[in-house]
Amino acid sequence: MGYFMKEHDIYIGSMLDELNLRFAPPQGKDTHHGGIEEMVALQKEFKIFKKGRSFKTSVTALNLGAWNNEVKNRWYDLVGALSKHDSNRPKQNGDVAIVNALIKNLASKTPLPVFFTSHDMRGEKQNAQVKITDKSRPVHYLEQDYLTISLPMQSVQAASAARQSKAATKASKPGAKK
Repeated sequence: MGYFMKEHDIYIGSMLDELNLRFAPPQGKDTHHGGIEEMVALQKEFKIFKKGRSFKTSVTALNLGAWNNEVKNRWYDLVGALSKHDSNRPKQNGDVAIVNALIKNLASKTPLPVFFTSHDMRGEKQNAQVKITDKSRPVHYLEQDYLTISLPMQSVQAASAARQSKAATKASKPGAKK
Protein backbone atom coordinates (compact mmCIF):
# COMPACT_ATOMS: atom_id res chain seq x y z
CA MET A 1 0.00 0.00 0.00
CA GLY A 2 2.60 2.46 -1.16
CA TYR A 3 2.64 4.70 1.91
CA PHE A 4 3.26 1.83 4.33
CA MET A 5 5.23 -0.75 2.40
CA LYS A 6 7.26 1.69 0.28
CA GLU A 7 10.02 -0.21 -1.56
CA HIS A 8 8.67 -3.43 -0.06
CA ASP A 9 5.44 -3.35 -2.09
CA ILE A 10 6.72 -6.43 -3.91
CA TYR A 11 6.03 -8.44 -0.73
CA ILE A 12 2.31 -7.63 -0.54
CA GLY A 13 1.40 -10.69 -2.62
CA SER A 14 3.45 -12.89 -0.29
CA MET A 15 1.77 -11.41 2.78
CA LEU A 16 -1.68 -12.02 1.30
CA ASP A 17 -0.55 -15.55 0.37
CA GLU A 18 0.43 -16.22 3.99
CA LEU A 19 -3.04 -15.18 5.14
CA ASN A 20 -4.63 -17.27 2.40
CA LEU A 21 -2.66 -20.35 3.44
CA ARG A 22 -3.66 -19.91 7.12
CA PHE A 23 -7.33 -19.73 6.08
CA ALA A 24 -7.16 -22.19 3.15
CA PRO A 25 -9.79 -24.84 2.31
CA PRO A 26 -9.60 -28.13 4.25
CA GLN A 27 -6.85 -30.47 3.07
CA GLY A 28 -7.43 -33.49 5.27
CA LYS A 29 -6.93 -34.02 8.97
CA ASP A 30 -4.31 -36.74 9.19
CA THR A 31 -1.14 -35.41 7.59
CA HIS A 32 -2.37 -32.16 6.04
CA HIS A 33 -4.24 -30.55 8.94
CA GLY A 34 -4.16 -26.81 8.50
CA GLY A 35 -6.07 -24.03 6.81
CA ILE A 36 -9.56 -23.14 7.93
CA GLU A 37 -9.92 -26.25 10.12
CA GLU A 38 -6.82 -25.30 12.09
CA MET A 39 -7.99 -21.67 12.34
CA VAL A 40 -11.36 -22.81 13.72
CA ALA A 41 -9.55 -24.93 16.34
CA LEU A 42 -7.19 -22.06 17.25
CA GLN A 43 -10.10 -19.65 17.50
CA LYS A 44 -11.97 -22.01 19.84
CA GLU A 45 -8.92 -22.50 22.02
CA PHE A 46 -7.32 -19.04 22.03
CA LYS A 47 -9.93 -16.56 20.72
CA ILE A 48 -7.37 -15.09 18.34
CA PHE A 49 -10.05 -12.85 16.82
CA LYS A 50 -12.06 -11.02 19.46
CA LYS A 51 -14.30 -7.95 19.51
CA GLY A 52 -12.23 -5.00 20.69
CA ARG A 53 -8.96 -6.61 19.53
CA SER A 54 -7.48 -5.23 16.33
CA PHE A 55 -6.91 -7.30 13.22
CA LYS A 56 -3.26 -6.22 13.47
CA THR A 57 -2.94 -7.80 16.93
CA SER A 58 -4.47 -11.05 15.70
CA VAL A 59 -2.23 -11.17 12.63
CA THR A 60 0.74 -10.54 14.91
CA ALA A 61 -0.31 -13.46 17.12
CA LEU A 62 -0.36 -15.69 14.03
CA ASN A 63 3.29 -14.67 13.39
CA LEU A 64 2.69 -13.84 9.75
CA GLY A 65 5.53 -12.22 7.85
CA ALA A 66 8.17 -13.03 10.44
CA TRP A 67 10.80 -13.89 7.83
CA ASN A 68 11.80 -10.21 7.39
CA ASN A 69 11.39 -7.77 10.28
CA GLU A 70 11.21 -4.59 8.20
CA VAL A 71 8.59 -6.04 5.85
CA LYS A 72 6.72 -7.57 8.77
CA ASN A 73 6.57 -4.29 10.69
CA ARG A 74 5.49 -2.32 7.63
CA TRP A 75 2.80 -4.96 6.95
CA TYR A 76 1.58 -4.68 10.54
CA ASP A 77 1.41 -0.89 10.10
CA LEU A 78 -0.61 -1.38 6.93
CA VAL A 79 -3.18 -3.72 8.53
CA GLY A 80 -3.18 -1.52 11.63
CA ALA A 81 -4.30 1.44 9.51
CA LEU A 82 -7.40 -0.39 8.24
CA SER A 83 -9.33 1.20 11.12
CA LYS A 84 -8.96 4.51 9.25
CA HIS A 85 -10.86 3.07 6.28
CA ASP A 86 -14.58 2.57 6.02
CA SER A 87 -15.91 -0.83 5.08
CA ASN A 88 -18.86 -2.01 3.04
CA ARG A 89 -20.41 -3.13 6.35
CA PRO A 90 -22.70 -0.49 7.88
CA LYS A 91 -21.21 1.47 10.79
CA GLN A 92 -18.01 -0.63 10.87
CA ASN A 93 -14.56 0.63 9.99
CA GLY A 94 -12.30 -1.70 8.01
CA ASP A 95 -10.57 -3.20 11.03
CA VAL A 96 -13.78 -3.89 12.98
CA ALA A 97 -15.50 -5.29 9.88
CA ILE A 98 -12.69 -7.78 9.24
CA VAL A 99 -12.57 -8.95 12.86
CA ASN A 100 -16.36 -9.30 13.06
CA ALA A 101 -16.52 -11.21 9.75
CA LEU A 102 -13.77 -13.60 10.88
CA ILE A 103 -15.38 -14.19 14.30
CA LYS A 104 -18.73 -14.96 12.69
CA ASN A 105 -17.20 -17.21 10.03
CA LEU A 106 -14.97 -19.17 12.43
CA ALA A 107 -17.94 -19.76 14.78
CA SER A 108 -20.17 -20.91 11.93
CA LYS A 109 -21.40 -24.48 11.68
CA THR A 110 -19.80 -24.59 8.22
CA PRO A 111 -16.96 -22.03 8.18
CA LEU A 112 -15.73 -20.98 4.78
CA PRO A 113 -12.08 -20.64 3.92
CA VAL A 114 -11.08 -16.99 3.74
CA PHE A 115 -9.50 -15.39 0.70
CA PHE A 116 -7.57 -12.16 1.25
CA THR A 117 -6.97 -9.94 -1.75
CA SER A 118 -6.58 -6.26 -2.55
CA HIS A 119 -8.13 -3.69 -4.83
CA ASP A 120 -7.06 -0.31 -6.18
CA MET A 121 -8.24 2.35 -3.74
CA ARG A 122 -7.94 5.22 -6.21
CA GLY A 123 -10.96 6.86 -7.75
CA GLU A 124 -14.42 6.55 -6.20
CA LYS A 125 -14.76 6.94 -2.43
CA GLN A 126 -15.98 3.34 -1.98
CA ASN A 127 -12.69 2.12 -3.50
CA ALA A 128 -10.99 3.16 -0.25
CA GLN A 129 -13.26 0.80 1.73
CA VAL A 130 -12.37 -2.62 3.05
CA LYS A 131 -14.68 -4.88 1.05
CA ILE A 132 -16.06 -8.09 2.55
CA THR A 133 -18.06 -10.62 0.55
CA ASP A 134 -19.70 -13.36 2.59
CA LYS A 135 -19.75 -15.95 -0.18
CA SER A 136 -17.84 -15.80 -3.44
CA ARG A 137 -15.58 -17.81 -5.69
CA PRO A 138 -12.48 -15.62 -6.04
CA VAL A 139 -10.17 -18.46 -7.13
CA HIS A 140 -11.32 -19.54 -10.59
CA TYR A 141 -9.47 -22.86 -10.51
CA LEU A 142 -11.04 -24.04 -7.23
CA GLU A 143 -14.71 -25.00 -7.00
CA GLN A 144 -14.84 -23.55 -3.51
CA ASP A 145 -16.87 -20.82 -1.82
CA TYR A 146 -14.90 -18.35 0.30
CA LEU A 147 -15.40 -15.44 2.63
CA THR A 148 -13.50 -12.79 0.67
CA ILE A 149 -11.78 -9.82 2.27
CA SER A 150 -10.33 -7.19 -0.04
CA LEU A 151 -7.97 -4.53 1.30
CA PRO A 152 -7.71 -1.10 -0.33
CA MET A 153 -4.20 -0.39 -1.60
CA GLN A 154 -2.33 1.90 -3.93
CA SER A 155 1.16 2.23 -5.35
CA VAL A 156 3.95 4.29 -3.81
CA GLN A 157 3.56 6.80 -6.65
CA ALA A 158 -0.23 7.10 -6.15
CA ALA A 159 0.20 7.55 -2.39
CA SER A 160 2.80 10.29 -2.95
CA ALA A 161 0.59 12.07 -5.51
CA ALA A 162 -2.40 11.90 -3.13
CA ARG A 163 -0.35 13.40 -0.27
CA GLN A 164 0.93 16.19 -2.53
CA SER A 165 -2.57 16.95 -3.81
CA LYS A 166 -3.97 17.01 -0.27
CA ALA A 167 -1.18 19.34 0.88
CA ALA A 168 -1.74 21.66 -2.10
CA THR A 169 -5.49 21.78 -1.45
CA LYS A 170 -4.92 22.53 2.23
CA ALA A 171 -2.39 25.30 1.42
CA SER A 172 -4.75 26.97 -1.06
CA LYS A 173 -7.64 27.31 1.42
CA PRO A 174 -8.29 30.78 2.84
CA GLY A 175 -6.50 31.29 6.16
CA ALA A 176 -3.92 28.58 5.44
CA LYS A 177 -0.44 29.22 6.87
CA LYS A 178 2.15 30.05 4.27
